[in-house]
Amino acid sequence: MNQIQNKRNVDRQDESNGSPKSGNFEHVQSTSASTVKSKSLQKQKKNWFIIKVLIALFAWAILFISTSSKYTTRADTGLPFVDEYSAQEDQIPLEEETMLSATVAGLEKGNIYFYMYDHPNITMAGNVWNTRPRYRHFRTLEGANDEQMLEALAESPLRTFNMSKADLFIPPIPMANILCSSGGNGGNFNLPMQTLSEQETFKKHKGNKHVLISTTFSLYRQNYRSYTGMKHWYDIMYNMTVVQSWDPVSYHNALLHHKTLEWGDYQSNGVVDPSLSRRSVSVGLGANNKDLKLCLASVDKFHNSSNFVFYQSQTGPSVNNSTIYRHAPMTIVQDNGSFPKSSIGWGLDPEAWHSEYTSSKFCLMIRGDSSHSHALWRSIRVGCIPVIVSNQLPVYAPMFKSTLNMSDYAVMLDEKDLLNDPRKALLKLDNMTEDEIRVKIKHLAFAQRVIFTDHPRSLFVPAFLKEAVLAPEVL
Repeated sequence: MNQIQNKRNVDRQDESNGSPKSGNFEHVQSTSASTVKSKSLQKQKKNWFIIKVLIALFAWAILFISTSSKYTTRADTGLPFVDEYSAQEDQIPLEEETMLSATVAGLEKGNIYFYMYDHPNITMAGNVWNTRPRYRHFRTLEGANDEQMLEALAESPLRTFNMSKADLFIPPIPMANILCSSGGNGGNFNLPMQTLSEQETFKKHKGNKHVLISTTFSLYRQNYRSYTGMKHWYDIMYNMTVVQSWDPVSYHNALLHHKTLEWGDYQSNGVVDPSLSRRSVSVGLGANNKDLKLCLASVDKFHNSSNFVFYQSQTGPSVNNSTIYRHAPMTIVQDNGSFPKSSIGWGLDPEAWHSEYTSSKFCLMIRGDSSHSHALWRSIRVGCIPVIVSNQLPVYAPMFKSTLNMSDYAVMLDEKDLLNDPRKALLKLDNMTEDEIRVKIKHLAFAQRVIFTDHPRSLFVPAFLKEAVLAPEVL
């Protein structure tokens, strides 16, 4: 229409300038041209309408496909499972969704390959391990986690049997079993370490590109160095990347080079605990998958959970001044009933503990003898939003920090806020908006895929390898 109006204006200007469009022929020509342009404009409008309809149909088709693909089939078992990343009820802001999708796609691509040693002196295959009573805790928690990580790696398609194609090399030494066992090779690391140090590939790389899994807390710690059979091997194995429950390299680097960080009660730990390896990776304090059922995180699960907060602790003291923090929530037990229904107390029998844990919206993880705790791993496993009360944890023991950010899937609660007024601090959780909850749940569901080897869509292996490649070095 603008074009036609402009044409008319030009015609009028021509007439006023002494160039009139006179005669019947010229008039018919002008009318015919105007009619053609009008029809052309109508055709354009019709085409735009058709294009808009097609776009709408395409968008609807995409929505239908993404919704209908919510139920997918596992290629290995043929069993259906819920795809928590396409569930409409868990939608999050587009920019954040795009970033998360890109991270998932990068891990699913899986382009880091590794070689796993199979020498019997390294794997210690066939050994019978008799656990010493005092070490049973390590064997059944961190030790079990080490084993399930090694099992997942052994079965991964990213494992290559051609050393020349490997980016990393993994010696599957059963560190926890050796440490915790009595008799035979109990506590004796000499055979596997000696054998590994004599391998040509190990000597070629001088230990670099080698990744050792050892999350048992008393190994690879300076203050325990002289108490285990590893004391003679730490220097020889120094160049290896060690996968631990905490991140001694980042912790030590931060303590020495970032003077503005406040370490409080844990200040002395970094001074006496310089890293015993050049690189370290933190996967958190894990446990045996079989001891706690994996509950996939979802908005529905959150809203259907009967407990507002879950926290069960022990009456005994903790070191590093942590007792006051661990006991602070117990004041809510004497609340007059205005606090939302929760499971807070001094422990439950195993069956009740499991039931209450898996039926909670928020789960407390409070600092203890160290900045980290098994409670974080457990909270993530049961699909409960973790509430972290440990100011140093993101540096001390981040879990898969190259892929996960704790503040994405957990609520970070300042230690002093909990100590000053536990009730007020925890009631703030009830003020979270529905959108904030959706975002936390979305990232929590992703964290489950990254951390747990038994997740139906586990991303553990590629995430693990990514951590090993990007592991920080001692400054």
